[in-house]
Amino acid sequence: MDRGERVKLVLLWHMHQPLYRNGITGEYEMPWVFLHGIKDYYDMAWHASKFEGLKVTFNLTPVLIKQLKEYGEGKANCKFLELMKRPVKELQNHEKRWLLQFLFHGNVETMVKPFKHYYELFLRFERESQEGSFLKNLTSQDFLNLEVLFLLSWCGRYLRENSRVVKRLVEKESVFSEEEKLELIGELLRFTGKVIPLYSRLSREGKVEVSTTPYYHPILPLLLNIEAAKESTPDVRLPALHVNFKDDAELQTEKAIKEVKELFDFKGGVWPAEGGVSEEALKLLKEKGASWCATDEEVLFKSLSRRSGTREPLYRVYSYEGLKLLFRDRELSDLIGFVYKSWREDDAVEDFTGRLKRIGEQFKEPVVSVILDGENCWEFYRENGYPFREKLYRTLSQLEWVESVFPSELEATEKLERVVAGSWIGGNFLTWVGDREKNRAWELLGITKLNLEEERENDNYRKAKEKLLAAEGSDWFWWFGKGHYTPFSQTFDRLFRSNLIAVYKLLNKTIPQELFTPISRFKSSASEPPRNFVKAQVDGQVTSYYEWLEAGKVDLLEFSTMATQGFVMRELYYGYDRNGNLYLRVDGDWKRLKGRRFQVVFEISGKEKKSFTVEPDGTVTGCKGAKGALNRILEVEIPAECLSERGRLYLTVKLVVDGKVVEEAPFLSYALLDLSRDFSSEWMV
Repeated sequence: MDRGERVKLVLLWHMHQPLYRNGITGEYEMPWVFLHGIKDYYDMAWHASKFEGLKVTFNLTPVLIKQLKEYGEGKANCKFLELMKRPVKELQNHEKRWLLQFLFHGNVETMVKPFKHYYELFLRFERESQEGSFLKNLTSQDFLNLEVLFLLSWCGRYLRENSRVVKRLVEKESVFSEEEKLELIGELLRFTGKVIPLYSRLSREGKVEVSTTPYYHPILPLLLNIEAAKESTPDVRLPALHVNFKDDAELQTEKAIKEVKELFDFKGGVWPAEGGVSEEALKLLKEKGASWCATDEEVLFKSLSRRSGTREPLYRVYSYEGLKLLFRDRELSDLIGFVYKSWREDDAVEDFTGRLKRIGEQFKEPVVSVILDGENCWEFYRENGYPFREKLYRTLSQLEWVESVFPSELEATEKLERVVAGSWIGGNFLTWVGDREKNRAWELLGITKLNLEEERENDNYRKAKEKLLAAEGSDWFWWFGKGHYTPFSQTFDRLFRSNLIAVYKLLNKTIPQELFTPISRFKSSASEPPRNFVKAQVDGQVTSYYEWLEAGKVDLLEFSTMATQGFVMRELYYGYDRNGNLYLRVDGDWKRLKGRRFQVVFEISGKEKKSFTVEPDGTVTGCKGAKGALNRILEVEIPAECLSERGRLYLTVKLVVDGKVVEEAPFLSYALLDLSRDFSSEWMV
C-alpha cells in the first residue's frame, strides 16, 4: 500500500459508570467505580502512553470523574468498602450475605481461576449455596481469604507490577490477616486517586485526547424531545406523559464541558451517551462548545440521502451545521468488544490489521473510527486484555500504512444535510424507551420534573435539580424492562427512585407513594431450572408444543453489560430424561451462517471438562452415540455415559466460524445445568 494512502485510525475507549450513590442516604451501594478504577481506568491510559506516536482517545464521563475523585479523596461513603474494612468476626450473617453478592462477581476463567484458593472457594460456593450451607461451613479465615482474593482479582497490570503490597499478597495466595486486608484497601484507595491526574497529565502532554459526554450520561435526543424515538421506530410506544427536559439537556451539556475544560486539555470532543444523536442534540452540542462528535455507522447510513451500496461513506469525516462528525465502524469495534477475547492475541491482531488493510486497499484515504467501552470487555480477556492491547498497540505503532490520529486533528471532507435520530444500538432508542418499565420510569421522571419546576424560588432548588439530573442517566433505563439482565436490578431500580425521592425531600413536598414501589419486575436469574423430565426428538425443530415445555432455560445474552443485537446464539434450553441423557437446544439467528463453515462447541464441566462439537450436518464429536440436528433450532442429545457426573454441571457454548471463536456465552460465567432432581416421584397435574 502506498504511503500516501495510509489508513487513519481513530481509537476511542469510552469510560463510564452511573452514579452508584443513593440520592437519599449518600451511600455508595455498588463498588464498580472503585473496582474498575483499580483494574481498568488507570491501566488503560498508562498502557497506551507507553507507545511513542500512538494516539488514543479516552471518553471520560463527568459522573465517572466525580466518583473517582470522591474515592481517591477518601470522601466516598461506600457500603462495600466499609463492610470490607470490618474484621470478619464482627460481621453479621446478613452483612456477609450482602458482601457475597459481589465477592464472586467476575469472570470465572480469567479472574477467579488464576487464584487457586479463590477457585476452590468458588466451587464450594456453587456447590453449597443452593442448600444454604456455604456461609455455615465457611470459617472466618475462609471469608477473609475470599475478601482479599476478590480485591486481588480486580487489580490491574500496573498494580500487579508496581505495588509491593499487591505483589506480596498475590504471592502469599491465602491465609491473609485482617491487617493485610486493611493495608491492601488503603493501597487501592490511594491508587484510585491517581487515575484522573494521570489523564490530566497525559492530555496536556498530547499523549492522549480526552473527550466527554453530557454530565450524568443522559440520552440527549430523548431529553430534548422524546418523540425523537419515532424517527427510527415509528410504531414505538412512548410514555403517556411527555415532559420538556430541554433546560436539563442544556445544563447536562454545559456542566460536562465546563468540568473537563478545567481538568484536561479539552479539544471539544463529545461521545454522546450511547452514541445517541438527533439534529436538535447535535445543534445543542455545537452551541455549548463541542467541536466534534461521534456516533454509530447505522445512524450515518440512515441519514444519507442516497446509499452507494458500499461501506465507503463510513470512512469519511462529515460536517453537520458546523459540527464535525465521525461514525464508528461497528464490525471492527464489536470484534474487540465481543469476539477477540477467545482468540490468541497474535491471531486477533492479525485479523484486525488485515481488515484495516483491506479497507485501505478498497477505499481512498479512509478514516476508520473504532469506538467501544473501555472497561467492560477486558475481564473476558486473558490477563485483563493486557497481552492483546500490547500486541495491538505495538503493531499499530510499527505499521507504516496505519496512522493513529486524534479526532480533533481531522478535517471534515463531506457534508450531511440531515441526521436521523438514533443510537449505537440498532440505530434506535428501544433500549431506553418503549416498554412498560422504561416508559413508567420516564413518567415518574416527568412528574418529578414538573413538581421541581414549580419550586424555582425554593432555597434547595439547585440541590434538588442535581438529583433530577442524576436520575436522567441512561443506565437506569438500560436495566429496566426488556433487553438486559443483572442480579443487581433491584439496586438500580432503588437508586433511580432514590434520586427522585430526594427531589421531594429537598423541596419539602409530599413524596408520591408510587416512588416507594419498585418499577422493575425482578428477575431472580437469567436462567430457569427444568420442571420435569425432557425427551426431545432431535430434528432441529420444535416437533410439538410439549417437547421443550418443561425444560430449563438460560438467556445467553442477558448477562451482558454491552449491546448484543448482532449475535447468532440467543437462548439455551436444556433437560434430561429418566435415564440421565442430556438434551440441549440453542435458539438463534442460524440463517446468518448459511454457506459458512462453522461448529458449535459445548463445554460441560463437573469433576472434569467434557467438550462436544456439533457440525452443521448434525454430526457430534466428543461422544459416541451423541446426535445433533440444525434446522430452525439446534438440538443435541448427549448420552448419560458421556457426562462426567449427574448433578450440577457448568456449560459454556462457543460458536466457531472458519476456525475462529466468534461468540462465547454466557458472558459473565458458566450456565448452570442442574441435573440433580429426580422428577419420577413428583405429581403432575
